Amino acid sequence: MKNFTAKYVACSLLFGLSMFAGCGADSNPALPVANQGTISSSSVDVPVSNSETTPLSSAAVEAASSSSVAAPISSGNPEVNPTSSADALPQSSAAVVPQGKFTFSITPGALALTPDADGFYDMGDVYKAVPKTSKIAFVIRHSKREKNNLGTESSLTPIGIQMATTLGTKLASDEPFYYSSTNFLRTRATCEYIAAGRGETDVKVETWNGINGSYFLTVPSDTLDALVAKKGGNPKYIALYSYGEPFVGKVPNAVATVVVNYFHDFYPRGNQFINEVILPNMPNWKRVSILVSHDMLVEPLVAFVSDRTIDLKAYTSPFHWVNYLSGIAVIVDEAGAVTALPVRGDTVGWMIPSEEVDESV
Repeated sequence: MKNFTAKYVACSLLFGLSMFAGCGADSNPALPVANQGTISSSSVDVPVSNSETTPLSSAAVEAASSSSVAAPISSGNPEVNPTSSADALPQSSAAVVPQGKFTFSITPGALALTPDADGFYDMGDVYKAVPKTSKIAFVIRHSKREKNNLGTESSLTPIGIQMATTLGTKLASDEPFYYSSTNFLRTRATCEYIAAGRGETDVKVETWNGINGSYFLTVPSDTLDALVAKKGGNPKYIALYSYGEPFVGKVPNAVATVVVNYFHDFYPRGNQFINEVILPNMPNWKRVSILVSHDMLVEPLVAFVSDRTIDLKAYTSPFHWVNYLSGIAVIVDEAGAVTALPVRGDTVGWMIPSEEVDESV
C-alpha cells in the first residue's frame, strides 16, 4: 500500500509488545441490532465530559451551539434518528440558511494551508495554522488494526501503533486535548497512542456513540452487512452512496431497490453532522479535540466536505478507500465562523486495502 512506508515496518517490532486489544472489521456485522435492548450503533448521544474547556468568545460559543440545518432528517427509525430520544442533541430555533450545498466554508480562507495533490490537508499543518483563538475538532478513522473477526476486541497492529504515535508527535504542544472514541478498543487505543505521541499521560478517553459508524445509514450497520456481504461488500455501497452514484446498474437489481433506502440524503445529512453533532458539543470540549471513529462514517464525511472532489471511489480502479487516520477537521473561529476540511494523519489520505502490509508474516 502506498502509505505504509518502510519506516513503519522497521518501527513495528519496537511496538509489538505494547499492542492494545481492539476491534474487528470497520463494517463488522457484530454491532448491536436496533430495538434489542442495547445501544444502537446508529444513535447519537451527547457525551458527558468533565474536561477543562478553553472557551471561545461569547459570539463563537453562541454560534457554535446554535448552528443547525433547517430541520432534522427523520429516518422513521428511533434508533437512527437522533431527534427521537431523550438524549437527542439540542435543536436551534433559528435555522441556518444553507450556502449552496453547505452551511459552512469548505476552504481554508485566510489560513496559510495548501492541500496535497489528492486534496487532503495534513493534520499537523492544520493544527499549527489555526489561531489559538479558534477551536478544532478532528473526526478521524482509527489507526491500522488487525485483520480478524474479533469485532470490538480487535487490536491495533504494531504499524498502527506507530502510525498513531507519529501523528501525536505532529500535534505535540503543551496544551491538553480532548479525546473521544466509539466503544471499540481500536478507536480508544488510537486516541491513547496519539496522546502518548504528544507527550500526554493519564489521558481520559470518553466513549461517545455520537461518532458511530452508522450515522449516514437509516438502518443499523448489521442490516446493511447482511444485505451486501456477498454482493460487493460495504465499501462499494458506501462509496457509491458517498459519490452520488446510482445503485441500479452497478449492483444486483434486487439489492439496488432495497439498499437505496438504507441511506440518508447525502448533503443534508452531512450538514446535520456538522451542525447538530459536532458544533453543539465543541464548547464543552478543550480547544482541540480528537474524535476517533470508523471508515463507515469517515468515508462519507471526507466525500462530503471535499464536495466529492477527493477520490475515495471504492467501486472503480484503482480501488481507493479512506485511509487510517484520515477524516475531517471542523474549525470554529473567534467570531463563530465554521470551516470543515478533509485531513490526513498519515502521509497519504487514501488507501488500497489489498496492498496493506501483512504484519502476520
